[in-house]
Amino acid sequence: MFPPERNFTFSLLGRTYQMAEHPRFAGIPYGQEGRQGTVYKLVCPEDDQSYALKVFRPSFRHPTSIKKAEILKRYAGFSGMRACSRTVIHPQDSKELLGQYPELLYAAVMPWIEAETWNEILTSKRELLPEQCRLLAEAFIHIMMGFEENGLAHTDLTSSNVMIDLSSEEPRVEFVDLEDLYMGEFEEPDELLGGVDGYKALFLQQESLWGPYTDRFSGGILITEMLAWEDSEIREQCWGESYFSPGEMQQPSARRELMYRTLERLYGAALAGLFERLWNAEQLEQCPSFGEWSVILASAEKRSHPKEEESSSGQMASAEYNSDEQSLSDDEQPGSDAWEAADLLPAEEMENRLIKARTLEQQGKFPAALWEYGRLTESFPEQSAIRREIEIVMAKIQETIDQYGDSLKSEGVVRQFQQKASDFNKESSYSKLWIILLGASFIILIIAVLAYLL
Repeated sequence: MFPPERNFTFSLLGRTYQMAEHPRFAGIPYGQEGRQGTVYKLVCPEDDQSYALKVFRPSFRHPTSIKKAEILKRYAGFSGMRACSRTVIHPQDSKELLGQYPELLYAAVMPWIEAETWNEILTSKRELLPEQCRLLAEAFIHIMMGFEENGLAHTDLTSSNVMIDLSSEEPRVEFVDLEDLYMGEFEEPDELLGGVDGYKALFLQQESLWGPYTDRFSGGILITEMLAWEDSEIREQCWGESYFSPGEMQQPSARRELMYRTLERLYGAALAGLFERLWNAEQLEQCPSFGEWSVILASAEKRSHPKEEESSSGQMASAEYNSDEQSLSDDEQPGSDAWEAADLLPAEEMENRLIKARTLEQQGKFPAALWEYGRLTESFPEQSAIRREIEIVMAKIQETIDQYGDSLKSEGVVRQFQQKASDFNKESSYSKLWIILLGASFIILIIAVLAYLL
C-alpha cells in the first residue's frame, strides 16, 4: 500500500530517492493533495536535491504520459516551467517497484519547487508590499507571454497552480500541474478539468475549451488579483481561493466595482480598461493578450511616480546650471539608455495610440491597425521589451492579412463596386426623369404652337 509510513526508499533509472518526512508530523510522509493526485516530497542522497513524486489517481494514469513527458522536457528551460523536467515510472523499466506499489504506475518524478501557492496568499489574506505586487504581476505576465509566443497554454490556471517565491527582491513564479498543457503536438485530453469557477469565464461554464487562448481569461483575473493585492480593501473582500466568488463571474457585483476602481486608482484608466474588456468578453479571443497587459502595465509604471521624476529632473537641471565645466551630464550623452528614453512618448499619448490601434484591430481594419502599431514602435528603442511585445502583435496581424488578404481585398472591391453601382443607378434614375420631363415639355410646347396657329 502506498505511501509507506516512513523511510521509503526506491530506485528509478539508476538513481535512489528517499521519502521526506513531514516537517510537523514525525514518521508521516510529506504529501500535498491535488485534483489529479498527490505530490510527495523526495530527497536524493546522491545530489542532496529535493524532488517531487506525483502519484496520479487511477482515472489520470494514462500510457500517453510517457510520450508527453518527453515532449515536456523540451520546455523545462523556459521561465516558470521547471516542472516540465520529469521522469515517468514505466512498467518495463520498474517492474519490481510497481509489483510492490502498483499505485506508482505512470507516476512522475520532477524537481521540487520550494515556494508557496498564490492560493495560500489569497486564503490567508497576507499583505504584500506594492512593489512586490507589481513585480509579481510582471513575472507572471512574462511567463504567459512566453506561452502565447510559443503557441502554448497551461489550460488549468488557478491560484493553486501558481507557485510564488518571495524570498528575494525579484519574485519568482513557477507553474505546476502541466499535464494538460496545450501545444500542437498534444492531443486534446478526454476529460478537460476546465479550471475553477473563480477563474472561469461565464461563457465557459458549460463547455471548456482547449486551445492557444485558453489561459487569457483566467490569466487576466490572476493578473488583476496580483496588481490590486496591495490594497487592504481588496484583501478584506477576497472571497477565498480566488478574489471573485464562483457565482459572480462576469456579473455586476460589489467586488467587480471595487476591483475596477482599485486598478484605475493604482495603475490608470488604460489598465482598468483591460480588466473591463476581460470582464465583458464573450469569447477568449476578445480577452486582452498578455502582450497588451505588459505594454499597458509598463506605461502605468511610468505614470505612477510623476513627482519623483519631476524632482530628479529638477535636481539634474540644478546640477547642470551650477557646473561651469560640464555641459552635459553622463546620463545625457548620446547612445546612453537615458538618451534613448527621452524619445519615449508621454504615457497618455501612448495609451491613446494603443487604444486606437486595438480598436482598428477589433473592427477588422488590419492594415490601419498595423500602421498604428508601427507608429507606436518608432517611439521605443529597438531592444526594449515594450517594442518587442508590440512587434509580436504586429506579426500576428500580418499573418492574418497574409492568410485572408485576398478575401479582405475582394470584400473591399465588392463593397466599392456595390457603392458605385448604387450611385450609378441613382444618377441614371435622375437622368431618365429629366429626359422624360424635357420630352413632355417639348411635346406640350409644339401642341400649344399648333393650336395657336390653327
